Amino acid sequence: MPKEPSWNIDVKSLSDRRLVEIAMELEGSEHKELVESLRRELVERLEAKGITKKEMVKRIALGVPRGRRFNEIAKAWAGILGLSPDEFKRIADAK
Repeated sequence: MPKEPSWNIDVKSLSDRRLVEIAMELEGSEHKELVESLRRELVERLEAKGITKKEMVKRIALGVPRGRRFNEIAKAWAGILGLSPDEFKRIADAK
């Protein structure tokens, strides 16, 4: 069976919007390292713009029903944000 092509994307050269688009397109694929790299770059840019981790969590979790999908999102984003999955969930559910 042929091997999948290796992805090499210069995340620093992408716009914020394109970072999000590519991360969403590749979510759930075998390119987990690339998706994480895109997310890390986005978090760095948002922090540089003064957006807090709390605000990021609220935006990421907005409209996501609590359940299995929410738990997957919490697990995927928590480490990138320097939080535990439980901290991510607590922040997301705080009023």
